[in-house]
Amino acid sequence: MGRADVAQELRKNTPTNFFRMALMSCAAMTAFSVAAQAQEKAETEEAVIMAPISVTATEVAPGGVSITQEQLDRQNPANIQDVFRGESSIHVGGGSDVSRKIYVNGIEDTNLSVKMDDSRQVNSAFHHLGTAIIDPGMLKSVSVETGVGPVDVGPGALGGSIAYETKDARDILEIDEMLGGFSRTQAGSNGRTLSQALTVAGQHENFEALVYGSIDGGRNYNDAKGDEVEGTRPNMRNSMGKAAWTGNTGSRLEFNAGYLEDKGIRPNRANFGSLNNGADPTLQEYNRKHFTLSYRDEAPTEYVNPEIVLSYTETDLFIHDLAFGNFRFNFRSQTKSYSGKVANTFSTGLGLADSGSVTVGTDFYRDVGRGENNGIFAAATVPRVNTETSDNFGVFVQTRQNWSPRLRSTLGLRYDQQHFEGVDGTTLSGGGPSASANLEYDVLTWLTGYAGAASTYGPIPLGESQIYNFAGQWQYDDLSSSRSYNYKAGAKVEDGNLSGDFHVYQTEIKGSHDRGSAYRNITRDLKAWGFNVAGKYQEEIGYVRATYSHNRFRSDGLPMASGDASYHGLQMGNTATVDVVREWPEIGVALGASGEYAFEDDTNQEFPTKSYFVADIFAQYQPVDFDALTVRFDVRNLFNELYVDRATSAVDNSAATPFNAPGRSYVVTAKVDF
Repeated sequence: MGRADVAQELRKNTPTNFFRMALMSCAAMTAFSVAAQAQEKAETEEAVIMAPISVTATEVAPGGVSITQEQLDRQNPANIQDVFRGESSIHVGGGSDVSRKIYVNGIEDTNLSVKMDDSRQVNSAFHHLGTAIIDPGMLKSVSVETGVGPVDVGPGALGGSIAYETKDARDILEIDEMLGGFSRTQAGSNGRTLSQALTVAGQHENFEALVYGSIDGGRNYNDAKGDEVEGTRPNMRNSMGKAAWTGNTGSRLEFNAGYLEDKGIRPNRANFGSLNNGADPTLQEYNRKHFTLSYRDEAPTEYVNPEIVLSYTETDLFIHDLAFGNFRFNFRSQTKSYSGKVANTFSTGLGLADSGSVTVGTDFYRDVGRGENNGIFAAATVPRVNTETSDNFGVFVQTRQNWSPRLRSTLGLRYDQQHFEGVDGTTLSGGGPSASANLEYDVLTWLTGYAGAASTYGPIPLGESQIYNFAGQWQYDDLSSSRSYNYKAGAKVEDGNLSGDFHVYQTEIKGSHDRGSAYRNITRDLKAWGFNVAGKYQEEIGYVRATYSHNRFRSDGLPMASGDASYHGLQMGNTATVDVVREWPEIGVALGASGEYAFEDDTNQEFPTKSYFVADIFAQYQPVDFDALTVRFDVRNLFNELYVDRATSAVDNSAATPFNAPGRSYVVTAKVDF
């Protein structure tokens, strides 16, 4: 495919299509409201309609990270990297949306249990592809369990878990509103970026629905030197729909579906800025669709509090003309994940504690990876179209007990059984237990100490479907599961306007899988350790918050090179963040500033990572007499710092050049609620 053909293909997705989608969304929701108004009640008695109960899963174990709607609004995120910008323990690298990877205490998120609205996320198609290709426009909350966490988050939580939750119609509408929504436009000077989003929501009696669509466009951004960073042009399209019915007694049935795509000219290896052999950028196409059906009871009884979730996620990746020396190849892969969960929570102290709960349940997944390539390195008899499958079934018990006004504990046990089939028909079966425990004690009214430990079974993950049998027939001799050991201890403070947390941690993963090797039994023993500190002073009119993290990471006892870090992790060294916000609610004005400092790290003496400081500022205006309008002005990378983000690959790779981060950018955002 030539450059002219590529340009023509990319022009098919124009903003005109967005406005068509917007008009269709408005028409659909208007029809919904008209139909709802015309509905006649058949009941002879007036129904009792319960007020909607907003449920947000933001509670995490001590030492975890909880990002609320208020924090997301303050961050005004343009991408998933912005979502975690104020958390020094969580890093997101990459130059474009399809290259972003998340590291929690140095552990890559492929070693965490990751869910989006309860839908399991599987990201092992290609090690040069990002693992966090997410549009943050509709995020409601993010919950991160770091290392030691509950067992009911799902299987494979070797380094913890991440749960993303998006908004429902009732998060946008007031109780007495039938129809509403918001439109949002954001424009940035660096790369002439333009992001447009529209949300329309409706509700009537027990029913609610929501549709959302967004389009990101622009050019490649420039780094602080003014050089264009090729392959960073934003071109993400995202759409989502939700519908829910809430019964008079609290039963809630919800369905949501979404489709996200990113198509653009990317570096020949998407997570590197470029290859030093001169390989040309290529057209790369990524799309993901998901469907989730869930049932919960929002007015549970003491012994009936059910949760039922069924979901399906499918991701497709097509890379044109990927270079290997003088050869060019096309790669196509597809990953499907079917998953579900059935659980019930009993409110009981087990006859021992003052109060508490016990959650009992089961979950499952079936992951299917399919890859197709036209490689010539393997023998002609080796199949070019291949499939791996992984089936896992788990049962769990999770207790949360309040033993006294001062003493609390969580204890979880689970067992997983897996069946795995390789591309050559090899079948493997196995299983193992997992356990986690966490104890909290209020030493003083304002000081709580805590400690926890976990041992977690890790099922065999899918390999890289993009390169199945590419260099030769894949082999599965001696392939086995992984196991992690997590430890955490610390203290948290809550005293009036002041809050804070300090903890030390250690995560060991025995047998972390390489996933891209023709010999699937190649693994590494990983170890991450360090400490995190966070503190916040909050007033009604603003706050000051700061974090500091010290992280060390080893693979088989040695520092990990970024080129080998995929599916494992990367040392983040010492990093710090600070955020300051001041509000004047009487005139609708807010001002804020934030900064991130990464200290120099010479662990790898041949390729030491340089220090850098990045500052952002913003000013926001929401007219008091017309609070439906919000206008915000940001300056990002205020001092035009030239740097490579600590979590970006290739800083220590002589065969590649890393992405330089964007230089200074002036960003204007306008949001209108209706």
